Amino acid sequence: MKSKSFIFVMVATLCMTACSSDNDDLLKGFKAIEEEPVTRHSYTPVELNETQQAINAKLQEFSWKLFKEVYAGRNPGVNLMISPISLEVDLGMFINGLEGETLQEVLKTMGLEGFSKEQINDFFKTMMNGIEKADEAAIFRSANSFWYNKNKEVNKDFVSAIQGNYDAKAEAVDFSAPNTKDIINAWCAEKTENRIKKMVDETSDDDLFHLMNAVYFKSRWETVFSKKQTSRQPFNYADGTTADVDMMHRQYYTLYMENDSYQFGVNPFIDGSFQMIFILPKEGVDVADAIPSVVSRETLASFGKTVNLDLYVPKFTSEYTEEKLFPLMANINPSLKFQPEEFNVFTEPVEKIDMKSLQRTFFLMDEEGAEAAATSVKMGLGEAGTDPNIENKVMRLDRPFFYAIVESKTFCPLFIGYYGN
Repeated sequence: MKSKSFIFVMVATLCMTACSSDNDDLLKGFKAIEEEPVTRHSYTPVELNETQQAINAKLQEFSWKLFKEVYAGRNPGVNLMISPISLEVDLGMFINGLEGETLQEVLKTMGLEGFSKEQINDFFKTMMNGIEKADEAAIFRSANSFWYNKNKEVNKDFVSAIQGNYDAKAEAVDFSAPNTKDIINAWCAEKTENRIKKMVDETSDDDLFHLMNAVYFKSRWETVFSKKQTSRQPFNYADGTTADVDMMHRQYYTLYMENDSYQFGVNPFIDGSFQMIFILPKEGVDVADAIPSVVSRETLASFGKTVNLDLYVPKFTSEYTEEKLFPLMANINPSLKFQPEEFNVFTEPVEKIDMKSLQRTFFLMDEEGAEAAATSVKMGLGEAGTDPNIENKVMRLDRPFFYAIVESKTFCPLFIGYYGN
């Protein structure tokens, strides 16, 4: 009997998806972030109750563990970026169709042992709604969909859970029809501002369902980089070569942290609602050793300080596809297994399921801001040069570095990336 395949799809603009490994036209027709009048709004931080704060802390640990695994398993010579929140939302939906040992192992992998499905659903509903409404001057959107085989009777409790908590679109489709892939791709394109136009190469009648999340982020900096300060400067790539890049430059007050492994600087987006984090490994330190175990407000409050930061950072675009998310999760929890009899997505049991996953990301950063078409303490404290008691620091990102976009109040990592090739 043929095994049934289950496609677990994440889309982030950065985009996360399944099935497609080629998207040559991703950058065609791309326009840089437009210079336009800045309209400021009040920032509404995401508010979590005590249980939700505990879940958020555990998921932050999972996010950075997963990124370490992605970095360790990467192909040489590539830049990479993942959207932890996109994967986590997908897993949040997915656990509503799991029971028994499979459910417990997924929760263990995420660090969420002891939390119920209801508590986790409530967390994601609060978190995603809160991030989307945090600031009208910054765009963050998340969308979910569940495409299932029309020949299968879906579990109504599962559909009710993902619709009620994740506002997921649920639709029965004919996976044997050639145009089904076009329907799914059109949904992806719509939700990612056309950054990801082709997510699925083909579908098959053996497909059980595609569970998808799409996230899109775009924002201006709190203070834009002056284009007059951008100049061609050398960047020392991971393979030992050096080439000139467009290096942006600005000087400002911000939160800063430094230890034996790395420099850590923050550049806020407009209204301080989201933060861009830069992590620069120290000279002579193995790059992998400079990946933090977790980045949190508590860590910065304990070890960070306000400095006058002289920041140099390249403007760049990046695209990345990750196809090994489930094996990488198994590296975090070697006992992670998926038992077909513990899947309750459909009313009838499934004999065998082939787990497949693919996440695609896209990132742009320039003088105006950043776009990730797959993130309260306001850390941009003003322009530098007026307070003689503030320490001056230089952070020159002219060699491989890490970056992340986080929501300012929760420090929920929306995207984590590496640039060095």
